[in-house]
Amino acid sequence: GEFYKEYVAVIHGNPGEEQGMLRDLLLRNKQERKTYIVTEPGKDVQEARLSYQVLNRAQGLTRVRIQLHTGRTHQIRTQFSGRGWPLVGDRKYGIPDESSEIALWSYRLAFNHPYSGKPMEFILEPPSDYPWSIC
Repeated sequence: GEFYKEYVAVIHGNPGEEQGMLRDLLLRNKQERKTYIVTEPGKDVQEARLSYQVLNRAQGLTRVRIQLHTGRTHQIRTQFSGRGWPLVGDRKYGIPDESSEIALWSYRLAFNHPYSGKPMEFILEPPSDYPWSIC
């Protein structure tokens, strides 16, 4: 809770709403190195929550800003893909033969300096090539 992380991603499809909260139960399969959405609590099942805001839509793609409220392995990829909106370039949770890099970008990191307590903030815009150049 001491770090604030914000991501941007380009997804296939259209969430419909301009902003929303995704809540799921996730199960990590360590042998497959993959995370799954499940419907029932159980051993190794963890709640996952994130908020998103639509930034732009074009050519069947949507750029979203994402704030994680929990930090589960592959959480963003699993939660968006589970709703039919896989990240562009995500061959594990999305379209297997896509040739681009995964369109998930750590956009903003903020925290208080551990010694001085001074607020620190780092922002880096995503690259300007595909798919970022479309939306």
